[in-house]
Amino acid sequence: MKALFRILMVGFLFLCLELHSTEAQVGINILQADSSAILHLESNDRGFLPPRLTTQQRDSINNPVYGLTIFNTEDSTLQYFTGRCWMPVWQKNCDECVFDLRIENNSGTIDRIVSNSDSTRLYINQQNGTASIGLYVIANLPDGISVNIDSAVVNGVDTVLLTVNADIFAPPGNYPIIVQAACDGIIKSQVYVVTVEPCIEIDLIAPQINYDLQAANNLPSNNPICVVLRIPPGLELSNDNSGAAVYTSGNLHPQSKVGILNEGFLLASGGDGGVGAGLQGQTGEGIAGTDAMVLTTHTHLINTGKIYSGGGGGGSVGFIATIPIPQPVGNFNLGIGAGGGGGSQLGLGGNLGTGFGYYQTGTDATAGIVSLPGTGGVLTTPISFTVTIAQFTITPAVFGGNGGAYGLDGLEGSLTFNLDVTISVPFVGNISIFNQNFPDPPLSVFPSGGAAGNAIKRNNNTLIGPIDGNYQTSNLKGPVIN
Repeated sequence: MKALFRILMVGFLFLCLELHSTEAQVGINILQADSSAILHLESNDRGFLPPRLTTQQRDSINNPVYGLTIFNTEDSTLQYFTGRCWMPVWQKNCDECVFDLRIENNSGTIDRIVSNSDSTRLYINQQNGTASIGLYVIANLPDGISVNIDSAVVNGVDTVLLTVNADIFAPPGNYPIIVQAACDGIIKSQVYVVTVEPCIEIDLIAPQINYDLQAANNLPSNNPICVVLRIPPGLELSNDNSGAAVYTSGNLHPQSKVGILNEGFLLASGGDGGVGAGLQGQTGEGIAGTDAMVLTTHTHLINTGKIYSGGGGGGSVGFIATIPIPQPVGNFNLGIGAGGGGGSQLGLGGNLGTGFGYYQTGTDATAGIVSLPGTGGVLTTPISFTVTIAQFTITPAVFGGNGGAYGLDGLEGSLTFNLDVTISVPFVGNISIFNQNFPDPPLSVFPSGGAAGNAIKRNNNTLIGPIDGNYQTSNLKGPVIN
């Protein structure tokens, strides 16, 4: 027994001497360890398993030595102690930015009926570092589609809202949007694909009168739709004397959306000039102009063409009375007046026809985008005539109201005249037996001109484009009202 013990001790000492001579190199599953390694492991069916600890267990190690290494079971990473922090092997330093980026939904749809936008949330969780995380969007989007994020810089744990908007003119299709987050050279990305659904598209190719979008194209009226109407350069839309507007969206479902890209001319008819003003049943006011556009649903308007409402007709003026002239003449019946001018475009001048002894008709307005309103009738030339032995001279200053240009009201006119009656007395000569200005007393108010039509009448519908107001621009003439 003692002999066996002596043999073992000799072997152990021999082994210690051998280890010392090779600088304590250890090889496992290999006879000769590599000279550069203190521990050399070899296997073709098993691996090296370091201590596996949770974060709490790792942090409970008392005074960890610099270089101490563990496998973190929560982060699934090999970590080592730097003397200041436990750091994953892929991390550069203890202060390097480490974060996660997630997206709520990877896709969305914009139908442009219920909504013209869609959104998703991005979730950022910064686990390490104090540097800010910057977010930016990479997207190649056509006109009419835009994207934004509500925060471009975040720290710590935060949520960012990504919103995509598509107006009614945007082309349909699928559009990828890349959101990237960057911090300390680390870049992470998420992709969001938005689908913009198509609208009904209508391109006019011929002039139109009293254009009703729904009726002219047999569009559905019992369910909401989105429609894009394009009016090309130079194409004219007008209306007749029925009182209908140049354009209306018609009997579309009230929740429908309409987009109008107008490069043409929407020219509303002007009102006719007033007539009468003194005759029974004819008060002489000018007629109102007509409307260019009447909306019946939500509308987005881009107008680089012309949208002109009809000008109002001018007011007429008139005077009818029995004037008592001293004997030997007696009572004299007189009627004098002038019609109002027609409003742009094609408004007719006021033409009484019969009823006044002296009456000047207003002129008609011309047509087209350079339409000139009609002028009121004018009587300024003295009128002389003889009745029995008396010489009558009427010196008028009679002006019918001018018609309004596109988008403008017609004007009121004015009327005054002097009546002089003379008789010839033998051996004496001409003697004035009557001289008076009329009306007496003078009038300060005359029949009004007609109001201009509306460039756009919204009828409580949303209008994206012009805001309510009165316009006199090269593209828009007339009121935009609710």
